Formats: sequence, C-alpha cells, structure tokens
Amino acid sequence: MIILERLAAFLISILILLGVFRTDVSVKKKTAIGELELSDIDISEGYTVSVPSRSGTVRFNRISFNYEASAPLRAIFVYRQGLEEKEEELLLSEKDHTATMLLDLFLERKTALRLVSVRFEPIIPGGGCTLSVSGFTCDLQAVPRDDVLYLENDFYKIGVKLNWGGGLCCFIDKGSDTYGNLLNSYDTGRLVQQSYYGPLEIEGYENGVYGDTVWRYNPVQGGDQYGNTSKLVALEKTEDQIRVVCRPLDWAQDNMTTQTYYTNVYTLTEKGLSVTNTAVDFLLTQWEDGGQEIPAFYTISALGTFVFYDGEEPWTDAPLRVESDLGFWGGKPAFNLSENNTETWCAWTDDTGYGIGLYTPIATRLLAGRFLYDGTSESNANPTNYVAPLGMYHLNFDEPFTYMYYLTSGTIQDVRKTFKALLD
Repeated sequence: MIILERLAAFLISILILLGVFRTDVSVKKKTAIGELELSDIDISEGYTVSVPSRSGTVRFNRISFNYEASAPLRAIFVYRQGLEEKEEELLLSEKDHTATMLLDLFLERKTALRLVSVRFEPIIPGGGCTLSVSGFTCDLQAVPRDDVLYLENDFYKIGVKLNWGGGLCCFIDKGSDTYGNLLNSYDTGRLVQQSYYGPLEIEGYENGVYGDTVWRYNPVQGGDQYGNTSKLVALEKTEDQIRVVCRPLDWAQDNMTTQTYYTNVYTLTEKGLSVTNTAVDFLLTQWEDGGQEIPAFYTISALGTFVFYDGEEPWTDAPLRVESDLGFWGGKPAFNLSENNTETWCAWTDDTGYGIGLYTPIATRLLAGRFLYDGTSESNANPTNYVAPLGMYHLNFDEPFTYMYYLTSGTIQDVRKTFKALLD
C-alpha cells in the first residue's frame, strides 16, 4: 500500500510539472499541424485531411485554428487515445474566424496522443462551401484541479461548474455572516444558466417526455433530466473574468447532444457579477418566438420572499411589490411588466429584506415560485426558489443571440440602488 501511495504521489507530481493537473487554465504547449494549412478548398462534398503518424503524434487536450468559410460547416476530428480511436464534432459559424474545442477527455485530466484526421463538410446538405484554415494547433491546456472554477474579490466569490457546461453554481456575499452560497445547485437543471425552448416538431426527431409533458427541443446548459452533462468546449480565465463555451444537451432526452452552443462571460466587480450570454444554433428547423428564460435562476430556500417593481414609474424609488408565499411555478402565469417599465430587476430575500437580486434589462415578464419551501440555507438541497426573466425570442440558424444580466446582493434598498447605477 505504501508503495502504491508513493507511486500515485510521484505520478501526480509529474502531471503537475507537465501542466495537466493545475489550478490555472492557461495553454502550456501548442504544436502546429502543417497538414491542416488549407487555402480555398471546396468542401461541398466533404474534405478529409489525414495526418501522418509522425506529424500527428503529440500529447494534447485542445484543438484550435483560424478559418474563413463561405457557409456554416462541421469539423470532425479523429484522434487516438491509447489504442482507441475517438471522434468528436465541432460546428463552425460562417461569421466566426477562430475555433477552439476542448476534447471530451479534458475534465478527466486525460490527453490524446495523436491526431489521425480531420474532415470538413457543410452543415446544410447539398450546400456549397469553400474553406481556408491557418494556424491549426494541437494544444495542451492546464486543467483546473476542481470541478468548480472560482472568481473572487474582496466583496464576492462566484463559481461555475465546469462539468455542468460552466453554469453559475455559486454566489457568495463576503459581507454576509448569515449565508454562504446564495444559489441552489441541486442538479443539472438548478443553475443560473442558459436554456431556450425550440421547435416542438423536428423532422426525424422523437420528442422526449419530462414529467407528464411531451417536451420540445430544449438545450440546457447544465445537461439533461437524467443527470448527463453538457460538453465543455472552451475555457478561459483572467483575474476578474471567466469565459466558458459549452454544447448543451437536450433536457428531456437521454444524453442527446444539441445543435446549439452557449457562451458565458462572467465578470466580477465590487458591485457584483455581470454576465454576457450568447447562444448560436445550427438546427435546420426554423424556431418560432416563445417565452425564453433569460436566464433560469435558482436560490437557496431561505430567501423565500419575491420582490420586484410592477408599476408605471420605473427607477423613481416607487413602492415595490412583495410576494411572500408563492407556490410552485409550474403551470402558473408569469408576472407581466408594463410596456413602460424598464425597471425589470427582481430579488429573492429573507424576512429581514436581505437577499440576492437579478436584473435582465430585456425582460418583459417574470416567472417565479417556490418548490418544497422549507427555509433551508443549504445550496445543494432539493427545496429552492426560482425566477426566470422572460422575453419573446427565438434562435435563428447561425445567428448569435446575446443579452446581459447582473447579480448583486444586500438589502433590497442596496440591490435597487446598485441596479439603478447601471443606467448611468
């Protein structure tokens, strides 16, 4: 046993030196793959580049390159891990010019040993596409030691759960002696995360069922109802910012990857957290406008009072509406905000008026409620409070949809003051 423990410690020390088992997320090594330097290649019928063993033999967990394309396309990477060949797909926008993809094995702290081939083909069947590629590298990016990656300053600490698509799972107010994490993170559906409701009918698509309801196409950042987790595609971190990209799963299906990508840019300040969310969809079926969660938001049960402004004189410190005994939100109507009301923030608070506030400027309604309310302050407990700022939106093929939201905490007066200052 002692020999095994010493061997394990030695292997971990080697991984740390090599940059595989670290707390940072920087890129430690890049290896250029010359065979993937392409210029104006017609990929209309598909185009495969085979990488010779000598060129493709390199330890890596990320692929990155620059490109110019005349239409949206997919890249299919074949690589070798040990004796096994694996295949992964990356969908590429016509509008972008850089591509990065972490391999599925990234969070397992494993590496591929050889790039075997890359195939490019248009996403639209029968569509034409020309492609140029430059700067193609197989990279070794450091892997965070923990599944939750944190940002903190003197006032707040936030955490994103990497294995759940980089959704926000932790928000700690360092000025509060009463609570720790104010957010609920019970399962893959309980995050502050992106989730959009798409078409109900898709050719060749068999709808899943959630509860007793036939469910529509629903990419959820954290994963699906069965506990399967979304793919982490890209990860960057600076002193005050985390950027994550994920490819979400379809909520009601069992481990079904969607044709959608989510990007979150989390920026921490002394006033709280600002988040820029972007969704890009490559589903060939047209979406229609629907009430979208922007974003889905869950708190600890202890913050059981819902507060918002529903008047006609926004940002004038007019009286707020307080709902102290909301039931479950399922099947309930949302709170409609008047057309002239731009004060679209809301908060969940405790009986003293302390809580966490959420502000999505483009929201027009607020869907809110409590589930199994018991007043617990445990962030991983089943009881939770929920709110989703809503707006009538849809995703278009290869067109980014972007919005911002903001989080802060404190007394309800402090929350309102912080959000009002964003107008300046």
